[in-house]
Amino acid sequence: MFKVLKSKFEQFIRLVFINFLTPKNNSIILIEYPKSGGTWLGQLVSEYFKIPFPRNKFPGFKRSLYHGHYLPSRRILKNKKIIFLVRDGRDVMVSLYHHQLIWNNKNKHNPNKVNYYRKTTGFQNVEDVKENMNSFINYSFSHAPSKLQNFTFYGNWYNYNKAWLNNMKDQKNIYLIKYEDLLFNTEETLKKMFYEFFEEKNIDEASLKKIVHTFSFENQTNRKKGDENSKSFLRKGVSGDWENYFGEQEKETFKIFSKNMLVTLEYEKDTNW
Repeated sequence: MFKVLKSKFEQFIRLVFINFLTPKNNSIILIEYPKSGGTWLGQLVSEYFKIPFPRNKFPGFKRSLYHGHYLPSRRILKNKKIIFLVRDGRDVMVSLYHHQLIWNNKNKHNPNKVNYYRKTTGFQNVEDVKENMNSFINYSFSHAPSKLQNFTFYGNWYNYNKAWLNNMKDQKNIYLIKYEDLLFNTEETLKKMFYEFFEEKNIDEASLKKIVHTFSFENQTNRKKGDENSKSFLRKGVSGDWENYFGEQEKETFKIFSKNMLVTLEYEKDTNW
């Protein structure tokens, strides 16, 4: 119980910082639905701008990059630079399954969360990802944890992205970036964002190239993209992995819950995929 309360207190403190401090000290806010690549992008951006990236530790008072799964609120929207990272929701389902239900080198430090998801999904064999995927999609879109488990609950993939997209219509301080673009052409995607959104006219390309290499999947894991290690937080580093787990039933279930979001985000031309 003490660990749970400590975690909730830390969540609360970070939320206070996001709501009240960061709009005043020119911090960068990076938001994403979980397992969309936010940690990687946060490493890249914070390193380029040489600002702190307070992950899993108490935030400081100076300009930093704050990464989270926050929903848009009146105060959060006052931040000057908000990066909105999106990822194909089908891949999110696969990545989220592994993160919530299978032990890896990050979630093993917070066993309460893994045990919670294992208990509430009720899967007899959590290792059988393909067999459980349809039920997990249903669970991911419909299950809401108690306030004690997560008082900053971000909702499901569809509602989360819809909420941020609706706010982008009237907000020029939000920049949408796709995980897949980062994956296929990291340097050019970052340069485009730095130029268009941060108005960096003289991008340090040598420094950027070094940073991209430092935080590449290959350099951080000593594995090639696609070489899977289900016990690692950086599991596979690819897009399109959903095709290995989605059959017709999984496709239909995802379509029901996600509506037209894949089309809106331009991952599909229509809903007949």
